[in-house]
Order: sequence, then structure tokens, then C-alpha cells
Amino acid sequence: MAKAEAEFYKPAEACRIAEVAPYVLRYWETEFPVLSEAKDKGAARLYSSRDVKIIGRIRELLYDEGFTVAGAKKRLEAEIAEGRFDDGLKAAPPPADQKKTRPAVPAPPAPAPAPAVARAPVPAKIASPAFLAEPPPPPPAPARAASPAAPEFSERKKVVRELKEIVRLLDRPRKS
Repeated sequence: MAKAEAEFYKPAEACRIAEVAPYVLRYWETEFPVLSEAKDKGAARLYSSRDVKIIGRIRELLYDEGFTVAGAKKRLEAEIAEGRFDDGLKAAPPPADQKKTRPAVPAPPAPAPAPAVARAPVPAKIASPAFLAEPPPPPPAPARAASPAAPEFSERKKVVRELKEIVRLLDRPRKS
């Protein structure tokens, strides 16, 4: 038996029809208020055939046409305001198809040229602002003596060895 227009769908059926994963549909319910308008917090979620059409349109906008969530929200709100999902009207075609099917509109007449206005002469060379100038090269680094680094390195090695010993002791199983 074919589903009638007034029937409601469980979330799994709606996901199958609209070709989206259930977790995606749950996320979309948080992002698109139109999907959660008639849903009660404690009641089972059911989707009308209109809701399933909207879910399918959201999928088209996001996946096929490359809209962001914010862009898809705006587009979907405009389509709902036009009544695209009421009484079997289909959703707007993708923008590429809209351009193909749009009737040719004659181009508006070109505006008349503006009257000539006297302008001040442009200086030959405009000085660049100081913040655009290249910064001076950094001063050379001072030479390090080899002797102070050697004791510092050996101290670090000693600390690392002590820390490894502490970790080994802490990781050892305790005797009860």
C-alpha cells in the first residue's frame, strides 16, 4: 500500500526516503527550526510528508549545491515563505538550472555618459607611507660561549633521568 500524503514517518523512514543518516537529521533539527516546530520534547518524533520534502531539500542545498548551513537556512526560509512545500509544489530548481530556464530579458539601456568634470592634476609620484617601508634587518645574534652551555646541558640530563626514575616508580604496581 502506498503512503498517503497525510501519513507520518518515523525518523528511520524519513532518513531512508531523504537519503540522510539519522545523526545528521538530529543535527539538522537543531539547526533548522522548521524541522522541530511541531515536535514535542517527550513525544515520539514523527515527520509529515512535507517535513520529508524539506529534509530532502536541505540535503540538496548542503550536499549537491554546496550551501553552508547558514546559507541553506536562508534559502529554505525563502522557499517556505513562497509556499514551495505546500500542496505538492516542488522545490526551486538549483541555481544552475534556474539560469538555463530563465527567459531572456533584454538588457537595460546603457546610461548616458557623465558630463566631463574638471579634475585636479595627479602628482607624478606619491610617497609611500612609513608603515609600508621594509623593516630594518634584525641585529646579529650575540655569539654564545661553548663553556656555559655544557654545564647547563648536563644539569638538564640529570633532571630528565631523575624524572624518568620517578615515573618508573609511580608506574610500578603497588604491593598490598
